[in-house]
Amino acid sequence: MKKVSIIIPCYNKGKYVKDAIESALHQTYQNIEIVCVNDASTDDSGEILKEFSKKYEIKLIENENNMGVVYSRNCAIEASSGDYILPLDADDTIEPSYVEKAAEILNSRPDIGVVYCQYRYFGKSNRKIILPNVTKEYLLYSSCISSCSMFRRTDFLSIGGYKGFMKNGCEDWELWLNFYENEFKFYLINEYLLNYRKIKDKTRTNTADNDIVHIKQNLLKEHLNLYLSDENFIDKVFNTNYSLYKKYKKYKNLFNYTIMISAIIIFVLLIIIIWS
Repeated sequence: MKKVSIIIPCYNKGKYVKDAIESALHQTYQNIEIVCVNDASTDDSGEILKEFSKKYEIKLIENENNMGVVYSRNCAIEASSGDYILPLDADDTIEPSYVEKAAEILNSRPDIGVVYCQYRYFGKSNRKIILPNVTKEYLLYSSCISSCSMFRRTDFLSIGGYKGFMKNGCEDWELWLNFYENEFKFYLINEYLLNYRKIKDKTRTNTADNDIVHIKQNLLKEHLNLYLSDENFIDKVFNTNYSLYKKYKKYKNLFNYTIMISAIIIFVLLIIIIWS
């Protein structure tokens, strides 16, 4: 039975990290190790992680300074001993059968590089997210595949892991593009096995939203040939502006037409008044 390493980086998630770790502990799959990273938290996350590490022999890494999720995940994966890796955010949870079902796919399908699943929001928002099967176009223009997807440790290391220039967010998107570029296939488990917590203080999500232009520039620079190989690239990049331009032009023409008709009506009325 292949070993699965569940990677849980944590920065100031003391309110939620217990739920994440317990969901990892309650998996139906037996051969699991849990690697947690305390990324210099200033709340009670450190104490909670220490308690769990002593009680359940969880491997714990302590960052002296806040290094961010990219650095923390890379360190945890380097320190792990599992054949398969499953990153898990400290405020999310996974269903008991997720590891077993994902590991079974990687065991039986050597052609598959990444296994992901459907997920649901809970907390501030409660709804299900319906993900499609991965296509090239889907990966190029969407980051909806969760970071909580399983892959082989050797594959991850061979493509260079998470990249430091993606520290402001969407590092998993860049990772999936790397997997695709290296001809790894993706497999969707069409079940809701990941629970993504929606909270007000989801700071990394907010940072990524605010820095999305810079993030996309980094993706384009790093994977330029992949983007250029897509025949719809130009339309996709300029589609929003072009759509706005067409809408503006439509309303501008309508406005000019209205002004012209109004002028004609006024002119006709003036002629009638003069003649009368």
